[in-house]
Amino acid sequence: MIPKKCHCEDFSVFFIFFTMNTIIFKWRDEFVRVNPFDIIYFRADGNYTIMTLTSQKERLLTMNLSKVFEILETQLGVHSNLFERVGRGLIIRKEYIFEIQILKKQLTLVVPENDIYFELQASKEALKKLKKNQEKKYKNNSKVQLRELQTRKTYSLIEGNNFFGRQSKQSKCNNQIDNGDNQMSRLHFNIIVHFEPEGGDFNLYISDLSSANGTFLNNNLIVGSKLQQLCFGDIIRAGKTEFVVECFDIEKTEAV
Repeated sequence: MIPKKCHCEDFSVFFIFFTMNTIIFKWRDEFVRVNPFDIIYFRADGNYTIMTLTSQKERLLTMNLSKVFEILETQLGVHSNLFERVGRGLIIRKEYIFEIQILKKQLTLVVPENDIYFELQASKEALKKLKKNQEKKYKNNSKVQLRELQTRKTYSLIEGNNFFGRQSKQSKCNNQIDNGDNQMSRLHFNIIVHFEPEGGDFNLYISDLSSANGTFLNNNLIVGSKLQQLCFGDIIRAGKTEFVVECFDIEKTEAV
């Protein structure tokens, strides 16, 4: 499959699809093969590591957390930045970060496709570093956003999960749409953003969150919870509401 190429001012965006379907952990008498997209986090358990998957299943790996991180870097290469070490006890998938509570020493991860939340404990120092690393990613001259076509209202997209849905007190969306569209679900779709600071590239993916009326990308229904690539200029429809994906130049204050 040839990656779809997008342009944002003077740099190009390539949507990266891994050629590898699995990552392998082998140690002495152990052999474990898993899709990296199915991994939520790794947690240290003494000299061992517990791997938690999107299915909520756990697998004990007979190797320490440092060895696990070494395997991720070796087998995933530059794409190992999907994961981040949090203190001595955790390795997490960064796009699943939902909330960082430094004072409570709590980190919450969420799987958007099935609305499963994982509350993890980490030191204040580790969470401060994690928060700082997340904030660094947005100090560039461009950002990505959705623009609602009818009202022209814009919604900035952050690294990781961007949940969209109808405004409601019960909604867990960080982007609640208040335009009277009763065909939009309270939790309708999610956009995952990866930003590469060195190259200035944005990698974007969208998934439907089991919405009642479905999510459409360029008039094509997104089937199930499978991630689909996004490009600037794409049109997303949720209920009766349409959005366009834009790259916004902060210095020129114009969308491209």
